[in-house]
Amino acid sequence: MSVWIKRIGVICLIPIALVLLLSISLYIPPFQNFAVRKATEYAGKTTGMQIGIERIRLSFPLDLTVKGVEVVNPPADTLLSLQSLTVRIRALPLLRKQVLVEAIDLRNVKVNTGTMIEGMEIKGFLGKLYLHADRIDLSEEKATLNTVDLSDTAITLLLNDSTSKEDTTSTPLNWVLKLDKISLNRVAFALQVPSDSLRLTAFVDKAGLNNGLVDLGAEQYKARNFDITNSTFAYDGNYAAPEQGLDFSHIRLTNLNTSIDSIFYQGKEINAHIKEFFVEERSGLKVSALAGNIRSDHEQIDVPDLLLQTPNSEVRLTATIPWSFLEDHPQGSMKALLNASLGKEDLLIAAGSLPEDFKKAYPDKPLAITAGVEGNLSSIRITQGDIMLPGAFQMNVTGSMESVTDSIRRTGEIQLKARSGNLDFLLAMLPAAQRDQFAIPAGIQLKGKATLANQEYRTELTLTQDKGKVDLTARYHPVKPDYEANLRIDSLEPTHFMPKDSLFGLTASVKAEGRGTYPFSERTWAKLDGKISDIRYGASSVSNVSIDGSLEKNLLKVDLLSKYPLAKMDVSLNATLHKHEVKAMLIADVENVDLQGMHLMANPFATSFQLFAEAESNLEENNKIDITLGNWEIVTSKQSFKPKTLTLHARTDIDTTRVSFHAGDLGIILTGNDCIHHITDKLTKVSNDIVLQLERDSTVNLEILRPLLPDMYLEVRAGQDNPIYNYLQTYYVDFKSIAMNAYTSPETGIRMDVSIYDLARDTMQIDTIRAEMHQDSLGILYSAQVIKNKYRQQQPFNARLDGQIRYGFGDARLYFKDGKGKIGLLLGIRADKIQNGVKFHFFPDDPIIAFRPFKLNPDNYVAVHSMKDIEANLRLSGDNNASLWIHSQAENDEMEEVHAELNQIDLAIISNAFSYIPPMKGILNADFQYAPSDSAFMVVADMNIDDLYYENERVGELMFNAVYLPLEQGNHQVDMHLFRDRKEVSAITALYQMGETDHISGNIEFMHFPLNIANPFIPDDMAKMGGDLDGTLAISGQSDKPMAEGYLILDTASVYVGAAGSTFRFDDKKIEIKNNRILFNQYGIYAYNKNPFIINGEVDFNDLSRMTANLKLTANNLQLLNVKKNEESLVYGKLFVNLNSTVRGPLGALTMRGDLQLLGGTNITYVLKDSPLTVQDRMSDMVTFTSFTDTLRRRMPRKPPLPMGGMDMLMTIHIDPAVQANVDLSPDQSNHINLEGGGDLSFQYTPQGDMFLNGRYTLTGGTIKYSIPVIPLKEFNVQEDSYVQWTGNPMDPTLNLTATERVRTSVTLTGQSSPRLVNFDVGIELIQRLENLGLQFTLTAPEDMAMQEELTSKGPEERAKLAVSMLVTGMYLGGGGGGGKVNVNMGDALTSFLQSEINNIAGSALKSVDISFGMETYDDNGDAGGGTRTDYSFRFAKRFYNDRIRVVLGGRISTGENINNGQAQPFIDNISVEYRLDSSGSRYIKLFHDKNYESLLEGEITETGAGIVLRKKMMHLKELFNFKKTKVKPINDEKESCSFGES
Repeated sequence: MSVWIKRIGVICLIPIALVLLLSISLYIPPFQNFAVRKATEYAGKTTGMQIGIERIRLSFPLDLTVKGVEVVNPPADTLLSLQSLTVRIRALPLLRKQVLVEAIDLRNVKVNTGTMIEGMEIKGFLGKLYLHADRIDLSEEKATLNTVDLSDTAITLLLNDSTSKEDTTSTPLNWVLKLDKISLNRVAFALQVPSDSLRLTAFVDKAGLNNGLVDLGAEQYKARNFDITNSTFAYDGNYAAPEQGLDFSHIRLTNLNTSIDSIFYQGKEINAHIKEFFVEERSGLKVSALAGNIRSDHEQIDVPDLLLQTPNSEVRLTATIPWSFLEDHPQGSMKALLNASLGKEDLLIAAGSLPEDFKKAYPDKPLAITAGVEGNLSSIRITQGDIMLPGAFQMNVTGSMESVTDSIRRTGEIQLKARSGNLDFLLAMLPAAQRDQFAIPAGIQLKGKATLANQEYRTELTLTQDKGKVDLTARYHPVKPDYEANLRIDSLEPTHFMPKDSLFGLTASVKAEGRGTYPFSERTWAKLDGKISDIRYGASSVSNVSIDGSLEKNLLKVDLLSKYPLAKMDVSLNATLHKHEVKAMLIADVENVDLQGMHLMANPFATSFQLFAEAESNLEENNKIDITLGNWEIVTSKQSFKPKTLTLHARTDIDTTRVSFHAGDLGIILTGNDCIHHITDKLTKVSNDIVLQLERDSTVNLEILRPLLPDMYLEVRAGQDNPIYNYLQTYYVDFKSIAMNAYTSPETGIRMDVSIYDLARDTMQIDTIRAEMHQDSLGILYSAQVIKNKYRQQQPFNARLDGQIRYGFGDARLYFKDGKGKIGLLLGIRADKIQNGVKFHFFPDDPIIAFRPFKLNPDNYVAVHSMKDIEANLRLSGDNNASLWIHSQAENDEMEEVHAELNQIDLAIISNAFSYIPPMKGILNADFQYAPSDSAFMVVADMNIDDLYYENERVGELMFNAVYLPLEQGNHQVDMHLFRDRKEVSAITALYQMGETDHISGNIEFMHFPLNIANPFIPDDMAKMGGDLDGTLAISGQSDKPMAEGYLILDTASVYVGAAGSTFRFDDKKIEIKNNRILFNQYGIYAYNKNPFIINGEVDFNDLSRMTANLKLTANNLQLLNVKKNEESLVYGKLFVNLNSTVRGPLGALTMRGDLQLLGGTNITYVLKDSPLTVQDRMSDMVTFTSFTDTLRRRMPRKPPLPMGGMDMLMTIHIDPAVQANVDLSPDQSNHINLEGGGDLSFQYTPQGDMFLNGRYTLTGGTIKYSIPVIPLKEFNVQEDSYVQWTGNPMDPTLNLTATERVRTSVTLTGQSSPRLVNFDVGIELIQRLENLGLQFTLTAPEDMAMQEELTSKGPEERAKLAVSMLVTGMYLGGGGGGGKVNVNMGDALTSFLQSEINNIAGSALKSVDISFGMETYDDNGDAGGGTRTDYSFRFAKRFYNDRIRVVLGGRISTGENINNGQAQPFIDNISVEYRLDSSGSRYIKLFHDKNYESLLEGEITETGAGIVLRKKMMHLKELFNFKKTKVKPINDEKESCSFGES
């Protein structure tokens, strides 16, 4: 028995022994190594990974050490590596289900999970983790962690999907963790969600938590304190670059320091005391302090006083918020009060990107905000709402809302009051050039109310400014949805907002209402009614400007009618709107649009037109547009012109796009073999690809782009009747035709050819300009050619440019040949793309420049790597030591100094070689040096022209040198000097200092600067200057607003004006310049007497874009002219004036007011070079006599008067009655007008360019000596009280002028047998307006009553006929009581008298001119009792070109009843041109056009035709047919034969 007991005991002890043996073996190192090896082999086979453990040691009782752990996922991805892990646990507490961890020490762990975890990747490094726990009770789920220390750790978590699958399992956790101390040192964490570009990063330099408690069962968390030091946090919501200022998509917090005490959180119970908080944000925003308490219990959250401070701002919050605030049936009431003072710096940071000028202009005062709210979601109200920027604006907002969460029963009201102060800083948001055009007046008041009831929103706003008022009422119901808005403007003065405009008043209204917002629905309807009741613009007032619109049952109508003078138009739009079809028609009648007047353009530009447009679209691929623009007129400062009708037709469908544009003979047609969307997509891809290639390679591979090209064709044709031609004419450019063709396709690439024919400007004419370009498999080949044939004195030439553009290189060749075949230019250049730059090479080795041979070094090159890295070796040499040498020498490994030298360049050779360059003479030498450095580069330039002549007038010997020198800290210095005839005349020194704000300082000096240096460059000898300029100008201050100080002196300066023949001398006193203001103090300009023209005031140029003047101009008995008659002067005589005026405002919009007096000593004569009153000039409208050797300039439109910009001028002009004004109508003064008289006039010039003249000029006497057509030279005396009166339009005055001549002639009256002498006053009367001028001939006998009665008994037509006959013959041809005998012979007498008299007067001056006159009288009714018709005829012939061509012009002036039924009479009736075929003058070719009055029955007969004329002298008619050469006696008769024509 005892044996069995022993055996059973042994059997029972065996397991215990085995356990003890196994336990003991675990502490034996060899067994530990064996167990680790087997375990790693098994784990590796199971997971497929390579697992290695360097060593595991287990020491008694439970001290575990693991070293050198590495887990590798084949082939080479290390998932986990661990340097060491030490765990020390006490064994005895384990028997009580307690764990006492003396230490867990983990060192140098690297982890990279890769794709092992679905949707997540963890990688990073853990430097050290140390844990000490006194007690971990597994049964009671309690633990005390005495120390947790984590340091030198960086973990990155990548979430491939930001949404995770829902975990339905739930394991309750009731652990209670007591945390004595937790420390974090140098710990970084990053979270990235690539799918939605979310990135979070944090770095904790140092953080700690003390005496903390985490009760997971009770969800209670607390700690005595929590601190963070020198940490950072960053958040990025996308991959875009951060915007300037505070960007909430890119937050980066640095230097984060915070300390929070008494932390407690459990359910609704919250407590925290914020002691310290400091952080800096990327934008520059800093939080220097955040302090206060946050408390909460089961009823409410309490924030007694939370203070946030920045260096510039302070925000204070006090709030009490019940937890039931967000519930449907809240019990408590919220109260919150916010007081904020926000500094300028913080506001600008929060606003983001703003113009720098606005940042500077914003007031340096804090924005004050006070906001108070009380209530809950059942009823809430704004108790306080005040916003104020001192001196700028203040605003108050109050209101309330009921049933906030109930969208149906929700009601509310908000009230707003605001008032503006100085808001000029807002104008800095505009471009600098536009700021002076707008203003924001102070004192603007805004009151408003917004309400919500029955799901409908309503608002009422009222804005008042001075006397103006703007009211807005509106409502919107989002459920129905319907809406209505009314805007009323009453007596608003827009000039308060736009001071440069002349819009002084505006009264208008707009009303809009409708239902629905989807325009293609039949249920959607809308109406718009707008009206401008009154616009006061300048001196005019416009009303009834209206706009009406409606949308009903898919039909849209809009009508705009404007009578605004600067935008006068009538526009209507009709459209049908369906989901898959839209049709529209637009009709616009624009009478005037003045873009300069509306300040949309700086230069004068106005237009009028009529527009008709139709459009149709299915809102997809099928689209059609037709536009016609007609009756178009454009008015600029140069001229006005009327372009041809413009038409635009565009069609697109699924496979074709076609656009055509026509205007006159201009045609532009674009055709594409694809839909518009595909074409635009392809063009976008080509553009993007070009940008990418340039960014990557700095060059473009065109062959890669070819497959992307759309299939398109562009054709352009233009002649001389289109807008392009009209526009170029304003710049005096002319051409015959233009043609262009351009193609793109994937097969052929890019092709283009352009041709321009007969291009001309002024005297220059080019016959042909042709250019073409096409793409081959390697790149682009291009060429251009200019051909000029001989034109007048201009020599022909042929110029050509051709080359290629390849991938990596390109070249160009220039070629010029004159009309004789001589080569004037032969030069080429090649550019190669090299690493980090471009290398240029010139060829051939023996080029030709300016018809002179040169030599190039074969290995020439200029390599540009960067602005600081340029290499060169180029030598060009020619005859007479002329050369160009560009070379470099190394300063260091990367930068080389570059020299460029020009030697012995003869300017005369260049100007003579190319006749189109103005004539010049002089020898040019120059030297340029370019020396780069690490921080900048230096440039030195020296140039000398030996004895320069321009346009055959000496300029002088000129020398110029300049030095650009970079200094330290990014500063720059420039020195420039100008010498004339070896004397320094000007110098400029400037220093540019870069910094937070750039500064400039410098001096400009003039040392006896000769003003006559400018004379050769003044065109047409308009003026000649003399004297010197001296002065100094010092410039300093910020680079964007420099300040100028100094003075200028005009030393013996004068200007001679050739047209006036006068010299004006300038005062030699100093002109001071102070604070960017030019000061004039009694500054005088002298003419002939000692009385000067005085200028007082200043010109302010502080704002160079808006220079202003404040000047007073005075003159007392100033003699402007004292010129004797000479060939150059257009005006001569004496002119005395008084002037008293002021000029104020911006230079672009000056206001001038004053008085001008023309004094009694004035006797001035104007020389009319091209009199419009001569017969020859009237003839020149039809026939121009041109010499075949004429080399004058091409005829071009005359330049209009210089525009006066936006000047506003109002001047009163007083003309003394003793002023004498004269006009020479002919060079020899034989035809002239002498007038004497005076008056008072008022002249106004508006900013829009309108001129008004009012007043009367009354004549007290004068003479007119003038040769009227048909009438020989006569001198008429202007009768007193004749006058010229203006009533607005300066070009259309009312004339009442009578000029007579005293004629003494013999008269025999009825009943008298012998004649007696009578004094007659015969002359002309000019009456009515100039545009409808009436001319009457007068005849009176004031000293002979019987004769006067005789004249009175005759009708006006008869007296006029007698007056003309007396002017022509000097005789009274009225007969004795109206006898007919004299009348019968009147025409013959008149003709013979005129012929003999004119020949006597003209003498030898008219050797090649034949003139004859005549007069014929007809009875219109065919009997003696009817009306009469009288024709005064003339015949003028001129022979030229060695008498081989003879031009004959004939004309008449008809008088009588019903002449041409009141229509204007043509002055020229008969024209013939004869060309002599032989030297004897017997054979002619004749072209003729005759109009004659034959009789009552036949009336006027017109004949037009051509013929051959044979003239032969003969004794008998039969000799006409005798063609033998026989001598005949000279006779006086000539017969003509063989003429033919048609009538």
